[in-house]
Amino acid sequence: MNRRTGTRILLAVTVTLAALTCATDLVVEHRTEERVVAQASRRLKAEGPVHADLTTPLAGLRTLGGEVGDVEVSAKDIHRQHTTMDVTVRLKGVTTDGDSAGGSATATVGYDQVARRMGSSGDGMTATGQNGDLVLSGNTGALGLPVTVRARLTATSDSFTITPTTVTVLGRSMAVADLPSAAGLHRELQPRTVPVTGLPHGVALTSAHAADNGLVLGFSIAPGPTPSAGGGAAA
Repeated sequence: MNRRTGTRILLAVTVTLAALTCATDLVVEHRTEERVVAQASRRLKAEGPVHADLTTPLAGLRTLGGEVGDVEVSAKDIHRQHTTMDVTVRLKGVTTDGDSAGGSATATVGYDQVARRMGSSGDGMTATGQNGDLVLSGNTGALGLPVTVRARLTATSDSFTITPTTVTVLGRSMAVADLPSAAGLHRELQPRTVPVTGLPHGVALTSAHAADNGLVLGFSIAPGPTPSAGGGAAA
């Protein structure tokens, strides 16, 4: 066997081993993703589709050593606190024992539900997002005057607050703080705080902003056992 033939054989063996490694990784990764989806569906009780991605290279083979790596799970139509939302969870350094190095999550709530949660000030109003602020617009009052309200969103670890900042009536804008205190509109445009209760252990609300597709709440997830929907760590 000459040197050229030996080199070709080595290349063929290398390519074959690489193909087998990739194939094995894909099979194991697919099975792992299926298990993640099944577990997430059970915990989140989503009525819509649940999808999982293992984003670390060779994630499938890593599971053989007890590591899963980074995981992203998305689920649609989850019901919490009389609200339907879509959730995306990103965890780093997940292990097969259910621990992680922490991560983040987002929950997106449709604007139809946001207007409803605003109470009487949101009646008949349409909600949208603009540069992170919440914008409510529609006709209000006995005369059905066109009104647009812009509100700032802030968050604590367990609640978010909607604070109206400007109101536009018949094309004229005014700061809510400048409205006469005795005016009915002033009373209707007071800040509203919405509690976010029942968060799993290690999960805290970090942000709230108005996006194109709805109100987006951001969460941090502490390192340790992956959280469950029931308020504690996953068993």
